Amino acid sequence: MSKIYFIKFLILSLFINVACEGGRGSGNSDEVATTVSMVPIINEKDLPLDTTVKIYFENTLSMDGYINGNTDFKDVFRELLVAVDNEDKIDFETEFYLINDKLVKEDFNVKTTKIADALSKKVISKGSRGTSNFENVLNTVLENQSGDVISIVMADFIYSPGKETNTPSALNKLKTYTKEAFLKAGIDSKNLETRIYRFTSSFDGIYYDINDKHISGISKRPYYYFVIAPSELMNVFEKEISPQLKRNSSFENELVLSPKYFETIPYEVLTATSNNGRINPRNGIEIIDYPHKGNLEFSVALDLKNLPVDDNYILDKANYQVNNNLKLKDLGVLQGKTILFKDGGKVPIHASDLRKIQGNGFTHVAIFKVDGLLSEDLQFSLKKNIPTWVSVVNSNDDRGIKIDSLEKTKTFGFSSLVIGVSEAYKQKTGGNEYFKIKIPVNNN
Repeated sequence: MSKIYFIKFLILSLFINVACEGGRGSGNSDEVATTVSMVPIINEKDLPLDTTVKIYFENTLSMDGYINGNTDFKDVFRELLVAVDNEDKIDFETEFYLINDKLVKEDFNVKTTKIADALSKKVISKGSRGTSNFENVLNTVLENQSGDVISIVMADFIYSPGKETNTPSALNKLKTYTKEAFLKAGIDSKNLETRIYRFTSSFDGIYYDINDKHISGISKRPYYYFVIAPSELMNVFEKEISPQLKRNSSFENELVLSPKYFETIPYEVLTATSNNGRINPRNGIEIIDYPHKGNLEFSVALDLKNLPVDDNYILDKANYQVNNNLKLKDLGVLQGKTILFKDGGKVPIHASDLRKIQGNGFTHVAIFKVDGLLSEDLQFSLKKNIPTWVSVVNSNDDRGIKIDSLEKTKTFGFSSLVIGVSEAYKQKTGGNEYFKIKIPVNNN
């Protein structure tokens, strides 16, 4: 054991030395990447010594196409198994399950890291494989979520309404029963987070539409990982494991559902960067002069590195709410001496502002615009919205999938499933914000 700790210490020392040298040696901010990874900091004192990773494969006929041959699905699955097996912050034990109307623990008599290669239609023919009852699947997974556990559900999440002929009613039932499953799971008391990762895979199988019509010849289909874990374990998953999955070219999107609310977000009002008019950050924002032309504009540096969401979410202005005549003009990533925006634009940080914020951990800069006079305190919040990509990939009618190239990229009933989970989080936590900042405003 002493050798292992010595090696870890040596690697850490080398990492610190290299990082420090790199920080001193480069003054060219143009060479820095345009986005940063918003991964929560891991406090290793809060981590358990060992954890179980429970991986569930949705064992229905619609999943056969993902495991026939060496598919993209298997490539990502291999990456997951190897990443979990080689994680060194926690001693992970991996359990693999086939899940439909039955829950079957299986190892196929192979090493854990070889399970992806062992998956085939022949070995998974167990239980009722004809329908996809996801509210029951998730309910079973959540009931099995006790103690220090990371649960990963791998499925296409195509809803099968069975004998239900009223599609809107069937989708509403899916939403309601999924919500109920998460409400019963104690997501607030257990501090459970849910992350949904969307991938695309080569597909060699039969697609079953809303009428249970068997459709062949579809060569590529999306699928998802639902990951459910206590917050501190989700931090480990997001920092140490998910990057290896997201590096795969088949990764598409990510969604976060979290009970977290951040009481304090560090900020600094900037007086000379992207400003129009004159302000003084005395006791908040003191407006000295409104501009002769145009509207009052000012910027605020923010420390958002502990948020459990990525930059795609943070930089989407639709996810924010500001008060009355105030508008969020833009929001960019702070990199070195520059603000980098989503559209590729960049703005330099004024030297006087740079002296105030350097070394204080700020990650982003928000630029605000005032329509008229700013007569009340600034209130600015990041909402817990469902990302727009969920509605884009959702399908409410998949009968035309054979001839509709766009429909082939969608998932029937997916939005109803996600809304159900989201509503459970909102109801249990009693809030729909990650943070809310209030900055006093004084007019002279």
